[in-house]
Amino acid sequence: MKKQLIFALILFFIVLTSCNLKGEYDIKGTVIDVEGSSILVEDEKLGSIWLSLPKGSDIKTFEKGQTVAVWTDGKIRESYPLQGTALNIEVIK
Repeated sequence: MKKQLIFALILFFIVLTSCNLKGEYDIKGTVIDVEGSSILVEDEKLGSIWLSLPKGSDIKTFEKGQTVAVWTDGKIRESYPLQGTALNIEVIK
């Protein structure tokens, strides 16, 4: 019985972590520039940040002046401007 409970908990944890739950975005700002496979976003809190697009994203989706919400991998390189990797980007307007 104890082994079954442990197995069920492990299985539940695996299913829970594999779900694509986006949660709160990390960055919200205006697209300032589009270059190569990256966009430059001006965030109110962070300032300017270059974000590498997620695999499979089409750079043509993004235009200067758009407002975007961005989920990152959590690693922000401290340079000027900042640099990061986007896991998901949604155009707000």
